[in-house]
Amino acid sequence: MKFDALILKVASRCNLNCSYCFMYNLGDTTYKEQPKFMSYQLIDQILEKTKNYILTYNKKEFSFIFHGGEPLLIDKEFYRKFVYKANKMRLQLSNVTFKYDVQTNGVLINEEWCSLFRELNIYPSISVDGTKKAHDMFRVDHKGKGSYDKVFKSVQILKKEIGYADTVCVINIEENPEKTYLSFKNMNVNSVNFLIPDFTHDTFPFDTSKTSMADWLIQLFDLWIDDIERYQIPMFAGIVNRILGVADQANNESTVLVIETNGEIEAIDSLKACGHGFTKTGMNINTHNFSDIKNSPLGKLYFEDSTTKLNVKCLNCPIKEVCQGGRLVHRFKKENGFNNVSVYCKDLIKLTAHIQNKLMNIFPELYSNEGIDKMNSEEIFNFIQTQDFVSSKYKEDLEYFAK
Repeated sequence: MKFDALILKVASRCNLNCSYCFMYNLGDTTYKEQPKFMSYQLIDQILEKTKNYILTYNKKEFSFIFHGGEPLLIDKEFYRKFVYKANKMRLQLSNVTFKYDVQTNGVLINEEWCSLFRELNIYPSISVDGTKKAHDMFRVDHKGKGSYDKVFKSVQILKKEIGYADTVCVINIEENPEKTYLSFKNMNVNSVNFLIPDFTHDTFPFDTSKTSMADWLIQLFDLWIDDIERYQIPMFAGIVNRILGVADQANNESTVLVIETNGEIEAIDSLKACGHGFTKTGMNINTHNFSDIKNSPLGKLYFEDSTTKLNVKCLNCPIKEVCQGGRLVHRFKKENGFNNVSVYCKDLIKLTAHIQNKLMNIFPELYSNEGIDKMNSEEIFNFIQTQDFVSSKYKEDLEYFAK
């Protein structure tokens, strides 16, 4: 089991209505059957199963990520009880560090919440989609009103009260990448975790013959790498590390276990974009252990095989060790499950090649000593598209998930 973090869905409702949200607006309506908030009674079960998991797999670090819906809709006392009990349990374990994070849309952030974050050592991150134009295009409340102004203010409150501001941004290629980059500098953020939108082969809205996402990200990368006062961008740092071979883990997708408000155990929630009830396993924190997730086909694929059981084109791709197939959700198609390349395949190849070639310009002596040539993205893409590869031995496993 690779995961080192639990995503705790402490609220299954949200005060925003973001049009691209996989929780509410991409076809999965199972949230309607769940409690609005996680109960206090689940805390003990979650922590008991966490302790068993840590002891079984000898984990030295473990994170609890409070999520939703909107996690700040639940009362503050829930966090106090959870962290108090978790820290008490940690004393029964040797040399284990706990981290607490919360991912919020930022609308409710104020001085009181910041005081609680300091009190409990909870690290907040706010979702901001760059500029006001890009943000308000999708991140609206239930009356259709944009949330940017409130969120911008919340980022400033975090900087003042906590001393830092980490953000998450779903990429909007309709906005200029330079304006997006500078908008975060204007906010004075510490980091931006840029996310590629969660589309499947059945919902992909872009022209597949073009590389709009790569072209956008390449402009962003060049701005970032040339900026001596850059903020952190985990996506770029991860690709650079994998190209240079210094990453601790090659997987390009954080592997986490999700606990829903009713205690259900699931794989990563972005897979809800694959359809109604897709992530449901029938497992619950009251009756199952974390490792039981491997007994479900989706859980096994996600936690054990997502970077090895790949479409035949991915298996033969020259940059497989860097890309590793892209995110699992981006490979899904109702017709044949996960037996596909990513909907962003051409984009990932082009972006990787650009970063590799940029690094060669920055560190020419390193690459000349290794005898490495510059990448040609078109050459790579044409190779995987035109070669007559033998069918993947994982075809049956990947197509198990076809609808």
